Amino acid sequence: MDARRLPAAVRAAAGDRRGGAAEVAATALDGLLEVADDPDLLEEAVAVLLAGQPAMAPIWHLAQAARGPDPAAALAGLGRRLGADADAAVTAATAWLRGRLAGTPGGVATVSHSSLVDRVLDRLDPDPARSDPVVGVVGADAIGPEALLNAVGTGELAGRVPTLVVATAVKLVPAKVFERLGGPGFEVVSLEAVAAVVVGAEALTPAEAGRRAQTVSQDPPRSGR
Repeated sequence: MDARRLPAAVRAAAGDRRGGAAEVAATALDGLLEVADDPDLLEEAVAVLLAGQPAMAPIWHLAQAARGPDPAAALAGLGRRLGADADAAVTAATAWLRGRLAGTPGGVATVSHSSLVDRVLDRLDPDPARSDPVVGVVGADAIGPEALLNAVGTGELAGRVPTLVVATAVKLVPAKVFERLGGPGFEVVSLEAVAAVVVGAEALTPAEAGRRAQTVSQDPPRSGR
């Protein structure tokens, strides 16, 4: 495989060690769309992304779309959902945190980098980092039926203060897929350890989020339309 044949966006996404899962997925999507009409090159791009980002559920969803019968339509449809779902998740997570802080004023703690978490924290006023934390908010690279995968430190935070997970539907994967995800710097945290999980516009209990993950199909989509 000659990686130089692949779009720059695919190479950048596969090698990104700083961006959050949503940011990496957006870059990867742009690259896959560039080669969506070349089956061989598209499959090479998918393989590079899966190898480069073995912990990110959104990359698995992109691979599923790319391997369907109409890759361009499936990828474009997934891209449209990514943006809308992210906006809805930020709104729902902000509302949940404001509700918590109204009852127990204080700060908000987090771990690692997440574009969704950054957007949520930007909406909270006053600056939640200036007070002792009474609640936490984290992203997730993957959410399975019983656990989530995120940066090391997530479990410690969830054990210290009630912690919200803010995510989108592309973070949900069934058990067999979740078991394959992981890598250095990541840890598996039981869903029971967190207070709630935002998935798009909905604030779910951990058990509800786990049930949603279990229902995700492992088959490539029949159509992206």
